Amino acid sequence: MIITTILEAIIFPGMVFAVTMAMLFDWLERKTVARMVGRVGPLVAGPSGIFQPLADFLKLLYKEEIIPSYSDKTVFRYAPALFFMAPLVAILFVPIVRPTAIASFPFDLLFIIFILAFATFVVAVLSYSSASSFTTVASGRLVLQYVSYEIPLVISIITPALLAGSLSVANIVSGQSVWWNILLAPISFAVFIIALLAELEKPPFDIPSAKTEIVAGWMTEFSGRPLGFLKLTKQISLVFGASLAVALFLGGPMGPIPNTVIPSGVFYTIYFLLKLFAVGFLIFVIRTALTRLRIVDAAILFWRVLLPLSLLQAVIVLCVKV
Repeated sequence: MIITTILEAIIFPGMVFAVTMAMLFDWLERKTVARMVGRVGPLVAGPSGIFQPLADFLKLLYKEEIIPSYSDKTVFRYAPALFFMAPLVAILFVPIVRPTAIASFPFDLLFIIFILAFATFVVAVLSYSSASSFTTVASGRLVLQYVSYEIPLVISIITPALLAGSLSVANIVSGQSVWWNILLAPISFAVFIIALLAELEKPPFDIPSAKTEIVAGWMTEFSGRPLGFLKLTKQISLVFGASLAVALFLGGPMGPIPNTVIPSGVFYTIYFLLKLFAVGFLIFVIRTALTRLRIVDAAILFWRVLLPLSLLQAVIVLCVKV
């Protein structure tokens, strides 16, 4: 039993699966963006360029790593590993092949919220440790954007917990056997997706990494292997965020299971992947269709619009539950 759990955590539906899905999502995002703006997208590496994310990652592994002389070398060298591990650990708490996750405990939803905050904290530390004028500007924007979207994001995550009466992701998933939470709390789902875009620094909230203004934002001074893993981590975070949306609002892997000899885990996995790709495609379309906001406009959107809406949805849920 213990060996099986370890293999699941490492291979499927654990870390290897998360990395594979991250590269697949990277390719799908590039293709979606390219088609929406009249371009072709990745084309050379593999059929239709499907191996381009892997080729880019391997290329960065062999690039020279340059550490600025004025940076905090200890943080600059080792903090990317903490950033890389955050979404890999968090995705273990999301049910994928069955209604329960590989790792779970009664209050695991609070741990997931902590992981989301922890990842942003590590990014802020990485940005500050670079001691660059570009990363300093990016760090200020990052912190301001974080304090703006974090409260609506947390409230939108807690709302499904209120519907299920539990802070366990597994219980939230099992509570959607009849009605998905997206039907019972559509405003929370919309707020979650918008706040997730800010968490992932996707347009229109790519303010901390605005290429036309501050080069690559907080990643400006990174190169070689660290840069490769930082870019991969952002894609893993996208997979984790979309997986969390599936678990909280779309019933996770739940769906009709036919009476066949095929194991139920196969159907659970198929249902989960279909929902995951649907959420991913929604994110790709939104990030392509919208242009970058100013940091002031983003703060106004979260504080004056999304925060009241998320609170309204939570109040409605509480009134219905009572």
